[in-house]
Amino acid sequence: MSIEGQSLQEIEIDRISKWFGNNKVLDEVSLSVKKGEALAVIGPSGSGKTTLLRCVNFLEDFQQGTIKVSDEYIGYLQDRDGTGSRQRQPESDIALMRTKVGMVFQSFNLFPHMTVLRNITLAPTRILKQSTQQANETALQLLERVGLKDKADVLPASLSGGQQQRVAVARALAMKPKAMLFDEVTSALDPELVSEVLDVIRELIGEGMTMMIVTHEMSFARAFSDRVVFMADGKMLEIDTPVNIFENPQNPRLVSFLERFRKSYKI
Repeated sequence: MSIEGQSLQEIEIDRISKWFGNNKVLDEVSLSVKKGEALAVIGPSGSGKTTLLRCVNFLEDFQQGTIKVSDEYIGYLQDRDGTGSRQRQPESDIALMRTKVGMVFQSFNLFPHMTVLRNITLAPTRILKQSTQQANETALQLLERVGLKDKADVLPASLSGGQQQRVAVARALAMKPKAMLFDEVTSALDPELVSEVLDVIRELIGEGMTMMIVTHEMSFARAFSDRVVFMADGKMLEIDTPVNIFENPQNPRLVSFLERFRKSYKI
């Protein structure tokens, strides 16, 4: 705790477990992300990476454990009745907590019938109750930031995949989140478009935005994250600095996983 009594952690995940039917996709995962830290999450398909992100934003329910964002529980309140049980938060409180954690998905999820500008201003005007003028001004600033100010009045279908993903980043930032979650945001892009999206994330890292980045871009994870988490079978098997993860991995599963990338990535 700091002198002011505030946690140094922006995201605190404590023994999260998640089932889909009889399939346990997260197995007592505990993890903290410091304010201003960029945490990369790597691992094979089906390891629970995306599910973990969705639990942090409470887009997925979880059966055990707790998650805090900026010192506030998300999804459940703990032990309000003195029995040690947890109680689901009201939906209005959950929606408010979600505004603190922006999320950008593999697919762009833009509304095809709305202009780029309206895609960005919809949530701030409806959820944050911003005026149209205020929301528009912020949206244009964010579009300039991601290099797309001249695309404000076009429909998403006229944009490339990389441009649509940059709009999705701007849309998430418009909610003024405390942290950002990126879920394989380059996986649906043609190779030549990947760098323009990673450049935006790189700028956010430089500005000190707290973030969790699920990625298969190993070279990016090594170069720009503060720490790297390796997950497999719903468990967090190793967490360390990028140098140690990529140059001196300890877990045999991580060693095997990285070997598959050696020929394609300079890691």
